[in-house]
Amino acid sequence: MKLSLISNLTFQNRLILGIAILLFLTTFSLSYVGNKLAEEFMLKRFKDRMEFLAKYLAANTELGILLDDKEMLKKMASNLLKEKDVIEVKVYNAQNRLLAQAGENKLIDAPNKVSANVTLSATSETLAFGIDTNQNKNIGRVEITYVTSSIKELTNRLKERYILLTLVIAGISIGIFLIFAKGITAPLSRLIEAAQEVASGNLDVKLEEGSLPETQKLAKAFNTMIEALKQSRKDLEETYQKLIQEKSLSEIGHFAVTVAHEVKNPLGIIKGALDVLKKKEIEDDIRKTMIAYVEDEIQRLNNLIKDFLDFSRPKPLKFKQVNLKELLEEIVSRMEIEWAQKGIRLNLVAEEVSSIQADREALSRALINIIRNGCEVSEKGQHVEIHLFKKEHRIIITIADNGPGIPVDKKDKIFEPFFTEKSKGTGLGLTLSKKIIDAHMGFIEVLDNIPKGTKIKIILGS
Repeated sequence: MKLSLISNLTFQNRLILGIAILLFLTTFSLSYVGNKLAEEFMLKRFKDRMEFLAKYLAANTELGILLDDKEMLKKMASNLLKEKDVIEVKVYNAQNRLLAQAGENKLIDAPNKVSANVTLSATSETLAFGIDTNQNKNIGRVEITYVTSSIKELTNRLKERYILLTLVIAGISIGIFLIFAKGITAPLSRLIEAAQEVASGNLDVKLEEGSLPETQKLAKAFNTMIEALKQSRKDLEETYQKLIQEKSLSEIGHFAVTVAHEVKNPLGIIKGALDVLKKKEIEDDIRKTMIAYVEDEIQRLNNLIKDFLDFSRPKPLKFKQVNLKELLEEIVSRMEIEWAQKGIRLNLVAEEVSSIQADREALSRALINIIRNGCEVSEKGQHVEIHLFKKEHRIIITIADNGPGIPVDKKDKIFEPFFTEKSKGTGLGLTLSKKIIDAHMGFIEVLDNIPKGTKIKIILGS
């Protein structure tokens, strides 16, 4: 989840986030280390000061210990309590007996303590007591108990100021970065917009050069690429036009042979019928039969010419939103009236799928061609199954019949122009259907491993 959130951030936001994290870590690390060093330094100096006070008190309690004057010793100890953070002072003699105490340690945690020995000095007072200063110098001990709360308060204030300083530095840095980042991200945004326009087919885009050397190089490279694409498209179009011309000439030659063959038979039948009709005495039934022959062959010639015109001069497609379920229901409703009379049923199973961009008339013509082929190869009492469903963001239409099927060696040829297994027909119906499906960025294929009949699968984008 966190990775997906980061992946959705823009380049500028990622840089800001990265700099903010870097500033925080850097400032936090420096403040932590600095605070620790400062705390250790102050604690050491504070302890040194307490040790000095202990030595000072030890130097002044020498006489009081010699005279065993507890009042004087307590007074000296009490004077030391005036020092901030000193909470207790004790004076012991050489036998470690407590002589005087000032203050009281009420802390739960173990406090800090320093001590200093009281030693004799070679003065007139010590000589007056007849004590040899070279022996038994240690006559007592003073002990000072203190706390470091003031140090902790000071370090806490330092931490707060470090945090405040971190936020101020981060805010100023991000503000300055935003100003500089705009000069980087703005050209990138323009590059993205230009790339999207190019993807939509507009090659007249030109990217303006930025103020940075890197963005200038990027803009020059992009503009050079667009010029190369325009030239490549031009060369490709010229090559494609040549291929179309060559293919068209080849197909026209093939068509000419097919037309010559297809036209020859209807004309022969029409001529024979007219020869019969020229006779003065013919029966009415024969006359009607001959006229029917002429009408059928004229219709056959008309269909031949229509298919050729549709194949050679396809109409430009007009795309709009089309509901495929409604379209198939309309096609089946229209066709089942015609084929029900011949004993062929049409079964439609259509799921509710999303509408697609399509040319309704052209797509309808393609589907009708395929469904009609299935009906034509089916025998009386059989049915043609039509399914519409969605799978993995793709819309799929399948049309299956129960006819004789297509030989394996001819499955790859059924979409080729002029290929047909029918006694009558141009072999352009499925070719036109495939061209229409291709124009809709779709795909059409004949499925293998069908137990009986033929199953054609059409895949359209959603």
